Amino acid sequence: MPAQPLAFNLSLDDPTYDEEPTPRIEDGDSRLMEMLAAQAAHREDEATTGNEDQVIADSNLSDLQRKAILQKSLHMAASNGDIERVRRVLQGKAKPFIDVNAADEEGRAPIIYASCFGHEDVVEALIKAGADVDKKDRNQWTALMWAMTNRHKDIAKMLLDNGASSTVKSSSGRTAFDLPAPNSEISDFLQQNGYHIGDVGVEEDFYDTGFSQDKFEQEMEENEMRRRMMMESSMNLEVDLSSLGMDERPESPDEFEEQHEFVWDRCLPDQMFVFQESELGRILDIVITEMTPQRTPSQKPVPANILFLGARYAHYHANPDLLATLLVSAMDKINAKVENHQWDMTVLAFWISNATLLLHYLKKDAGLVEATPEFQVQLVELINEIFILIIRDAERRMDKLLDASILAHETIPFDDLEFVGEWKLFNKKKVQTPEPVSYKPPPPNRRTQPSPRNITSLLSSTLFVLDLYDIHSVITAQILAQLFYWIGAELFNHVLSTRTYLARTKAMQIRMNISVLEDWARSNNRIPEHYENGSLSTSGESTVDAARRHFTPVIQLLQWLQCFSSLGEKQDVMASLEDTLTQIPRLGPQHLLYAASHYRFEKGEKGLPREARRRLTNLQSDMKKRAQQMRQTHNRASSKAGSEPRSSMSADLDDGPNDAGRHEDEDVVSDSLLMDPAHMLQFSLPTTVDLVLSYGAGYGGLNREREKKYIPTVPPEFLAKLDLNGGGSSVQSHDWGTGNDDD
Repeated sequence: MPAQPLAFNLSLDDPTYDEEPTPRIEDGDSRLMEMLAAQAAHREDEATTGNEDQVIADSNLSDLQRKAILQKSLHMAASNGDIERVRRVLQGKAKPFIDVNAADEEGRAPIIYASCFGHEDVVEALIKAGADVDKKDRNQWTALMWAMTNRHKDIAKMLLDNGASSTVKSSSGRTAFDLPAPNSEISDFLQQNGYHIGDVGVEEDFYDTGFSQDKFEQEMEENEMRRRMMMESSMNLEVDLSSLGMDERPESPDEFEEQHEFVWDRCLPDQMFVFQESELGRILDIVITEMTPQRTPSQKPVPANILFLGARYAHYHANPDLLATLLVSAMDKINAKVENHQWDMTVLAFWISNATLLLHYLKKDAGLVEATPEFQVQLVELINEIFILIIRDAERRMDKLLDASILAHETIPFDDLEFVGEWKLFNKKKVQTPEPVSYKPPPPNRRTQPSPRNITSLLSSTLFVLDLYDIHSVITAQILAQLFYWIGAELFNHVLSTRTYLARTKAMQIRMNISVLEDWARSNNRIPEHYENGSLSTSGESTVDAARRHFTPVIQLLQWLQCFSSLGEKQDVMASLEDTLTQIPRLGPQHLLYAASHYRFEKGEKGLPREARRRLTNLQSDMKKRAQQMRQTHNRASSKAGSEPRSSMSADLDDGPNDAGRHEDEDVVSDSLLMDPAHMLQFSLPTTVDLVLSYGAGYGGLNREREKKYIPTVPPEFLAKLDLNGGGSSVQSHDWGTGNDDD
């Protein structure tokens, strides 16, 4: 009974992609997302409002226009914590034009922004100026609610001391005192200062044990960074914030401490999931079809855990037919789930994580490892397919921005350059007059110009989701390496095939932009937990090494564009050429000749010296002869061995364009000169040793906490869902180790 194959569309030209509706963001997440988006807009607009005195003195502005500009200035200053500007606006000549309680276009008063983002001195200044401490935003949240939810304790106390109400309810019916985490620093702080916040601060939670002020500040900063990353990832990847864990409370470490050792070489009665075949369809619907990506440590592996525990029951206590029905039905539903959500990276990450973990469980179980070889192969294929889908999704998003962000983005403008053979419509260049001082925000097309950060933001979002769902580091490293290869290949092809970029000034700009990607790789360096041949230390290509390897061809092409025109200035041209060739080994002579032949020369810039061109032409001819001899030798050897001829050059295709482009040098860019962006690097699953160490306690058994995370358990809420007959057919996961050792 074979499983149904996956039916994915991996084309980058899928016309139905943009037709998919963007998931709706939940109300609570939307509020915070809007606040941070508004603050980001304020920071961009901050320099555009001008000086308050200039605005007041500008005779071209009406009083209504002055009021609008100055009011916006107050909102910007309050949002960004600019206390000096707040005081100037509230106390200077701008005061008559200001309403301290006026809402901006987003429906928020200045005190709302200051309280949300923790600007205590700004809040104090606004209160002294008569700000309404109970002013609500359009979601009915007060300044006190924002201060409480973001744990700005001093601001919360200041608001309460100045009459802020703790009984006002938001649109969802919650008060400010309903928002702080139990026994958190802010709830304890307010109670110590005489404010009773009810029962929310008395139950035990994650923050109980010695949460010092330093740790509190560190935790706050980490949470803020995490929130920002969640929102950026939600917008970049077009996924629901609820799939990224926004505002969810951490689990208690005690949940893992109750678990006992799992026995892998036999099946104890309380270490399996008992089910009836008649219930299987509904169980798989709950665990697979209706399952949304889970994020807490106990919930993320639920599908893998239930399928594995069910397989244990079917194998050890039922019959092979029930095991086959379970595994084939599960695989069909997983394939359908992934196929229906192939552009949702959170779903893809969730299932590649569970598939990898389930494969680990099956290989570790003494009986199932031999009973499920076909299913293990299907799991490997599923992991490989999801791996490709994640890469294609990320490539699709970057493809829309890559040219504008890396190739067209100019850090340093070179407007005065003139190129040979390129005539301008008017010989006399107009002298640009400086733009007048404007008090309005710049137009959207100026504020949203693509830059390298657009690409690094997409990379960060992808990495954030992979980390969020505990993708094995070996797989994560290969996803990043494949994306680096795609970026490098696309950039290489675009530079070589577009004459606009074949200029030394343009090459300099592009090289600076690529350095931003290299900086990202260094800041987010990952080393895969791969242990080669019993080694005690990890091996494998790190993120930095992958970026260096796959960006090298385009970087060397840019280096050639920047330097070859100066070869004629050297006394020994041939020595300079040979020295240059040793520095750019990933390029073949055909690439160098093509770039030099289609180069955009600046006026007065020298071309490639004749002797250098002759030397490159000879090198190309020699390379063709060697390649032809190698093919003939290989074909003869293949004929003797009775095998199909295969070019030995193809083995190194992913290393760069050098081998792929040694056969042609045409006037137009031949495919042989270009890299193949769709080429997939060799994909390797984590080995059995890698899985055992990564999902276990590691060498020496030191990481017991990590091992507890990957003991097959089922949270009580899922046990309740799966107990279809109310008869307690589900395993009692937290009682493991308490029964006898008999089967």
